[in-house]
Amino acid sequence: MSTNHTPHPRTVDAPAGSWHLEPADSTVEFTGRHFFFLPVRGSLPVRSGRAEIAADGTLAGLDATVGVAGFESGNPQRDTAVRGPRFLDAERHPELRFTGERLTTGPGVTGLLEVKGRRTPVTFTVDELTTDGERATVRATARVDRHACGVGAMRGLVGAELLVRVKAVFVRRP
Repeated sequence: MSTNHTPHPRTVDAPAGSWHLEPADSTVEFTGRHFFFLPVRGSLPVRSGRAEIAADGTLAGLDATVGVAGFESGNPQRDTAVRGPRFLDAERHPELRFTGERLTTGPGVTGLLEVKGRRTPVTFTVDELTTDGERATVRATARVDRHACGVGAMRGLVGAELLVRVKAVFVRRP
C-alpha cells in the first residue's frame, strides 16, 4: 500500500471516479473569537459528501454537508443560541453545504459555502492529502467571514472570522 502525501496538490494521485465521504471518520472544527480575543472552539457533525475525480487526476466536483443541529462548543447555552434563529437557524436550515467543480486551480479548493440559503465563495487550503488507492484523507483549513455568510448576530461580542479545519475521509465507490 503506497501513500501519497502532497502539501498542495493540483492533481490527486487517486483513481478516477466517485468517492464517498465517511461521516464517522470526518470532522469539521472551528475556532472563533468571543469579545474579539477569547478563543471559542467547537465542531459540527459531518453528514454526507462525495467527490468526483476526473481521468486527468483533477477534482471535478465536490459536495459535502454538515448538520447544524449538532453544533457543539462545550457551552450548552452558547450552543443553543448558535443553533437558534439569530445565528445558524437549525430549524429552518438544518445543513451547511460546500459545493464546487474543477477545484484544482491553486493550492486550495474553492467552492461555495451555503449557510442559511446564502452561497458565499470560500477557499480551503489543502494542508495534507494521503491516498492508498481506495481511501483518501484530506486535511484542509479556511478562514470564513460569518457576516458574509449571513450570520451577523452579536457583532459587538463575537468576531467575524472563523478558522475552519476539516478532516475529510473519502472511500472509493465503484
